[in-house]
Amino acid sequence: MEIGVITNPHSRKNKTRPNRARELQEIVGNLGEVHATDSVDSIKPILRDFLRQRARYWVADGGDGALHWIVRNGLELLEEDEFRGGDYQLPTTIPTNGGTIDFVANNVGITGQAEGILEKLRHSIELGTTLEEVEVDSMLIEGIALDEEGNEEGFRTYGFASAVGGVGQRFFTKYYQEKDPSPASILKVVGNTLASIPVAFSPLSKLPLPTSLRTYAADIFEPAHVQVTLDGMILPESHFTGIHIASMSIDLGGVFRLFTRADKPGLMHAIVGSPSPLQLVRNLGRMHSGKPLRSPAIVDRECRAMSVEVRGGELLAPIIDGECYHRVKKLSFANGPRLRIPKITGTKH
Repeated sequence: MEIGVITNPHSRKNKTRPNRARELQEIVGNLGEVHATDSVDSIKPILRDFLRQRARYWVADGGDGALHWIVRNGLELLEEDEFRGGDYQLPTTIPTNGGTIDFVANNVGITGQAEGILEKLRHSIELGTTLEEVEVDSMLIEGIALDEEGNEEGFRTYGFASAVGGVGQRFFTKYYQEKDPSPASILKVVGNTLASIPVAFSPLSKLPLPTSLRTYAADIFEPAHVQVTLDGMILPESHFTGIHIASMSIDLGGVFRLFTRADKPGLMHAIVGSPSPLQLVRNLGRMHSGKPLRSPAIVDRECRAMSVEVRGGELLAPIIDGECYHRVKKLSFANGPRLRIPKITGTKH
């Protein structure tokens, strides 16, 4: 086997395409297999079979979340007795476009939809040509979550970007509540927030106005009561309105460019602090252009390690590569493995 494809039938781009797996299989042909996954739990058994068959390429058809689970499950498989100690390694992983943001594909320079990307990959294999590969840093993320009975459960995952708490995490919660999340949804959430700020943080919030005006911005800026440690230094604040970190720069639908210093090898980029709504609004232009944020209440710099621990109030619900983790008490971020991703210019369909 050369190509193993995981397609998520529940992703935004695939919901209306019930024959998606069959369509992609026709492109891959006898060079590989395409499997649709009904849940996250169904991914690992398929990848285990891909490893056994020595698939050279793993392709995620379903956005950043699909790639996230492929990488996490693949690295977990390499720790199993069957694969540990041999010559097994994580195959070359390939994200595709068509998700809600596709920040990994955009960062690497992958263009086109899954069909065009798979066609280019197939032709390269058939002709024996070499694809240009980009090495990207990932983050090793370890955490402790509480189950419904309050028992602690440790977990480990890998990712490229995380909105841990505060404005970023709550922004994405609003974003994913949209019926069809898209770059336009980013502007909608920003617009609703800006419209709500003068009301939510003034006596006007007591008036019988629409709930979207009275509470929207207050929900977005609700702080997280946590302790944050950056490279061994405990930050003095106890309430943070923003906790974010990434191992690569991110373009959010052309609206915001963030974490531009994360592209330095071996470094992550943290944006953490307790800015007021007004301080953050003043930085919107810098967020759009990818410039460092300016505020005495914001730490915006490279780092090699970050940890976040709840010190009171609600548990965290961090967003990692578009996937939400729930009831999290503690998280730590460190440099993860470097991954090889081909820079494929796919044909348009």
